[in-house]
Amino acid sequence: MKALLLLGCPEVPSQTPMAIYAIDKLTDMGYDVTVSSNPAAAKLVKVSDPKKYYKHENVNIDNFLDQVEGSDFDLILGFVHKDSAATYFITYCTLMTDVKAIALVFQRDSSLVEEYAQMVAQSTDAEIIKSKAYHNPNPIRVSLDKALNKLKEENNN
Repeated sequence: MKALLLLGCPEVPSQTPMAIYAIDKLTDMGYDVTVSSNPAAAKLVKVSDPKKYYKHENVNIDNFLDQVEGSDFDLILGFVHKDSAATYFITYCTLMTDVKAIALVFQRDSSLVEEYAQMVAQSTDAEIIKSKAYHNPNPIRVSLDKALNKLKEENNN
């Protein structure tokens, strides 16, 4: 199984630790993980794992759009914390219509969480997980764990 992890701009402090966490969880679930991000987010993930414990491939979020096909992945997990991240997630979902998609929507402002979740909901069939969080990754982690546990159950049935 293959998972595509979409990372937005790395301005949110909790994104990088949550990306490493997601890579670890997805790998434990049997997924080969590809991280699609901008160069800054990719560098932060790389620097956070100097011994390369968390196996994944890195691709550029813009360049990979021209190469990706729906049959390439079984899961898209998108970190959505601003409108451009929502747009990238929607674009990838549009290109990969038959792929299970999960949008992890988080922001410190509840109204922005709702706005980004609504953007994703209007354009995709993705499961949407919402967390009011910015600096503290724990609310995001709890939400992600619930979604991944649900996914495990679905995969086992």
